[in-house]
Amino acid sequence: MGEEATPVHLTDEIVRELRATARPGKGEILVKVFGESAGAFAAGDYATAIRLGEQSKHMALRAASVRELLGLAYYRAGQWQEAVRDLSAFRRISGSTEQNPVLADCYRAVGKPERAIELCDEIDRRAVEPAVFYEGQIVAAGALADSGRQDDAIARLERLELRPEVAEQHHLRAWYVLGDLLERRGRFTQAREWFEGVASVDPELTDAPERVERLRSGGRR
Repeated sequence: MGEEATPVHLTDEIVRELRATARPGKGEILVKVFGESAGAFAAGDYATAIRLGEQSKHMALRAASVRELLGLAYYRAGQWQEAVRDLSAFRRISGSTEQNPVLADCYRAVGKPERAIELCDEIDRRAVEPAVFYEGQIVAAGALADSGRQDDAIARLERLELRPEVAEQHHLRAWYVLGDLLERRGRFTQAREWFEGVASVDPELTDAPERVERLRSGGRR
């Protein structure tokens, strides 16, 4: 993409924030560059999104939307420390916990599971979309498992509402992770039931169908 990154349409709220936080005389160019950064991110060109995002940050250090997008681009690129830096800035500037699950996953990646759990515990389910809350619990469960606390990880997921009338993607992700944790603990029948649930709703989402067949035939990891 390079300089030809296709910009995305920015909401009026984001445009107002960019103009309000831009360095003097940089408001319009910031809107243009940030729009191109967002376009590159949407296209999966994270290197370009990062390059243009860093330019945007130079023009508006305290723009929450800039720090959020840049942190997410670094996360998708597997650059955990950089993602921590910018997503932490987003959290401080905005007061939002919406990206706490991603930030917590970065801390897992750099070997700090306790900090990951703290960030997930900050998420108030009344203040975020259900998918964000569930993702926080999934990341927290992973961090607990990283620390050798697999039973605590299982209990964390079992406290969620896991049997909704209509299962959405965040429910399926929770089912899959719970099945994986149960299988690790040798609770194979229960693990298979959760994998069967994922496979029945969306067989293309994960390798749940294969894991069901392996557990049915007595195979293990």
